[in-house]
Amino acid sequence: MSDETFFTRWARLKRERPELAPVAEPNTAAEPAMPPDVEAISAPAAPAPELTDADMPSLASLGFDSDYSGFFSAKVSSELRKSALRKLFHQPEFNVIDELNDYREDFTYFEPLGNLITIDMKHQLERHARQHFDRLLEDHRMTPDTLSLAREQALATLQQYPTAVVGSIGYQSQGRLLIIGDASALPLAAQLPDTLKPQVLLTDDQAIASQFANVVIPLKGRNLSISGHLGAFAVDVGGIVITSDLILDLQTPPSVQRGILPPGYFAPKSDELADTLAQLPEMIGEFSKPRYFHYDPSICAHSSSGLHGCTRCIDACPAEAIISIGSKIEVNPNLCQGGGACAAACPSGAIRYQYPSPAQTVDQLRILLRTYHAAGGIAPKILFHRSAMPLELAQLPPTLLPFPVEELGSVSAELWLAALSFGATQVLLYDEAVTPAQSRDTLQQQLAIAQAQLQGLGYPADAIHVLPVGTPAQGISPAPVMPLLTPATQGGMNDKRQQWRVALDHLYRFAPAMPASIALPAGAPFGTLVINKDSCTLCMACATICPFKAIEGGGNKPQLRFHPNHCVQCGLCATGCPEQAISLQPLYITDPEQRRLAQVLHEEPPFCCVQCGKPFGSQSAIKTMLSRLASHPMFQNPRALRRLEMCEDCRVMDVVQDPAAMG
Repeated sequence: MSDETFFTRWARLKRERPELAPVAEPNTAAEPAMPPDVEAISAPAAPAPELTDADMPSLASLGFDSDYSGFFSAKVSSELRKSALRKLFHQPEFNVIDELNDYREDFTYFEPLGNLITIDMKHQLERHARQHFDRLLEDHRMTPDTLSLAREQALATLQQYPTAVVGSIGYQSQGRLLIIGDASALPLAAQLPDTLKPQVLLTDDQAIASQFANVVIPLKGRNLSISGHLGAFAVDVGGIVITSDLILDLQTPPSVQRGILPPGYFAPKSDELADTLAQLPEMIGEFSKPRYFHYDPSICAHSSSGLHGCTRCIDACPAEAIISIGSKIEVNPNLCQGGGACAAACPSGAIRYQYPSPAQTVDQLRILLRTYHAAGGIAPKILFHRSAMPLELAQLPPTLLPFPVEELGSVSAELWLAALSFGATQVLLYDEAVTPAQSRDTLQQQLAIAQAQLQGLGYPADAIHVLPVGTPAQGISPAPVMPLLTPATQGGMNDKRQQWRVALDHLYRFAPAMPASIALPAGAPFGTLVINKDSCTLCMACATICPFKAIEGGGNKPQLRFHPNHCVQCGLCATGCPEQAISLQPLYITDPEQRRLAQVLHEEPPFCCVQCGKPFGSQSAIKTMLSRLASHPMFQNPRALRRLEMCEDCRVMDVVQDPAAMG
């Protein structure tokens, strides 16, 4: 075996076969000749100097063809290297976008979706919710049939507590019908039975048909106004008053345009005219309806001390049945048809729904949910819907408990939250096209307040959700939205604010979040006051005006105290403040104990009488009074001006001793 190693063998072959050796580049520099048989050992080349930031060209001079290799030297700072590369890749040659490149977009920035929910996101949410519901059924060993049986038992129990009618309103109609329209109303009136005693109020100047024997009154451009209700309409035609029991208005648009028309007033569309004509002969006789409302003027915030305050019920009433009568409101019971938006909008509960009462509604919700749970049901949902809207129970998910009400607008936030406190995992509101615009606006305002409170406590906002018009019943998801919590047991109350607070206090006990307070949207019936201390003189005008004693003085010291539990955010204090130093701040204090404590909004050291030293007012009030009365003719005498700085006793004694003041 040869002792030749790999390297010695490689060297030998290299000498024997020169063609295997690498070809050296020609060198123009003269080098000393090396003997062919002697292996030259070349000296190591001197290391190239390392470049630094100071050796680099300015970034402004760089272009696409510039040499960027020097920026990769080890002693070049990373910031300069990045800037150079950024300059290179911002050259036009690197910014020609290939439209066929799937990754050509800048994925470091995206437009936030905000509250937008895409179809795919909605589908994924529904899928996850359905999976959660299926796991819930499996964990509790439940089946849809078991839940349906529990629902049947709960609804059967609810039938044992019918709505109690408190008072009724009567109407009496003799059938006197007034038809308002053009000449086409004449043959229409001739077809009606004589029991309706039709009259026609023509809106055009066409000749009166001789074959129509009943009274015809031409409008001829005179002003027309309509007031009244079934059995007692008054139509003013330019000073001439026509009375009638019923009105058929064929004008486009009709004379009366309200969310809910007065009883006995019909303004049908063309496709509804036949049904209306068939209904008119039945509107003769005596009729009655429930008295839907109850009004307590002692807690009404409509006005105080001659100042106008809350008008929310007036603004919300779709029947225009509520008017202002000075310090209070008045509800026309003949026009009120149970829309309920007034009771939902009222911040104090001065006007409440009466058919049924809030207390009865809360008791029915508690009994319904308690029976459902006792029968083995889980994750119930409450569906508020108008009682006149038919619902097929078989089409609803087995966890959905329908709760009929006279009108959707008659239920509001305190009832929704009460249902959640009783263990409902979601409250759904079934909207319809017949819902008046004012009622829908009030519904959305109440929804915004309740959802803000739920979100502030860490609960999902859609735990209370309005189903859009036309939503199919079978498309409602059975999956729970709220977490399962211990149901509350409180009884129903007619005190709106107390019912609201009790329900929220129960949810607060199990809340994922417990903030000190929750900001609410404008118009919420809970909140505090913000005082501009530089303007406030502690005159106590706000305490005098407040109808709920939410503001009070500090007794023997200049102090403004505030009771958040009493404030309904009516704004009367801000309106009556002579210095305009008060602004409203809607919020909800979550801790019940903190909510009951009085807050000191503003206080000052007392101003003491310059004669006897007795404290009798605030310093800012006396200073403001002195500055405003300094130019008054009665106080040009320094002694008279000084009397303003005295207490009531010293002021009287000084007047008696002053010859100028006594004349």
